[in-house]
Amino acid sequence: MDETKVGDISSQLNIKSRRKSMINKKMLMQIEENRINNNKKDITDSSSKRASLISNSIGDLKLRLNDADINKNKQRKRRKSEFIRPVFELNNYLTLKATLIDIPELIVQQESDIVEAIIGCQQPNNYHVYGRLPNGEISYLFKFREYSGCAMRILCPVNCRKFTMKMKAVASYENKYDNNFSNSILNIEKNFKIPCFCLMRPDMKVDLIQDNTRLGTVEQIFSWCDPSFKVYNGNDEEVKFITADCCQCGLICRNNSLGKTDDAHFFIYNPKDMSKPIGDICKKTESVFSIADSYSIIYPVKIPPEEKILLTIVAIMIDYQFFEKNTNVK
Repeated sequence: MDETKVGDISSQLNIKSRRKSMINKKMLMQIEENRINNNKKDITDSSSKRASLISNSIGDLKLRLNDADINKNKQRKRRKSEFIRPVFELNNYLTLKATLIDIPELIVQQESDIVEAIIGCQQPNNYHVYGRLPNGEISYLFKFREYSGCAMRILCPVNCRKFTMKMKAVASYENKYDNNFSNSILNIEKNFKIPCFCLMRPDMKVDLIQDNTRLGTVEQIFSWCDPSFKVYNGNDEEVKFITADCCQCGLICRNNSLGKTDDAHFFIYNPKDMSKPIGDICKKTESVFSIADSYSIIYPVKIPPEEKILLTIVAIMIDYQFFEKNTNVK
């Protein structure tokens, strides 16, 4: 009996110890699961915190970039508003130069003034310039307008008159009579001078308004018989010489009807080679239905557009010096 009791007691003890070990294992597993869950929560919390921090920093960066872009746009708008007029003028000048490169001939036509034709009082002159393209078509290019005082026009001889002239590019033929010259490209100055042989020779100085640089000068030089002109570039270097035969009917008889039926030619020479002309400025015959002067300029081959502009000024100066006081009023 004693041995059986002892065996039962030991078996019970073994069962209890097994139960305790199982309970301990379950507790350890629960503890481990809790620890793992806690770690997972910590990891998710930390990752969510990091994600929120990253998203906040990204949002701050976006706001800063947007602010920077807004500031840059404001600065650009300010710069555009400050420099819109010079850039516009420069673009017109560059466009004009690019257009003149391929144009072999220009037509300069004085604008008819009905008031001047009726009452005979001198009015400021306007000149319209057309270009004959290589294919023969004619395109309206730019316009000149005189600015002078009424007393200067009435009391002063035409060849001594002081005035300022503006030149602007014209977008289309419909804007031909638009006299708003706020966006003008060139400024031409003619000072008051009374010519006396080789002294006080009349000239017209041409300046680019955009940066106030000298484009060139046109001067009527002294000659005993044949009227002559010299063209200087911005560096005061003579680039072209223009002269005409004084015995032309269109020049010597310009005051009567006989001279109005014949053209007057002013030939363009290279000052380094006066053997033959390389171009022509022609005062065209007046039409019965026209009260305005007209000139045709055939340019020399392969000359820069700046010289083409200066030769256009020569045609206008020829009109003032020889034909202005006798035309526009029949």
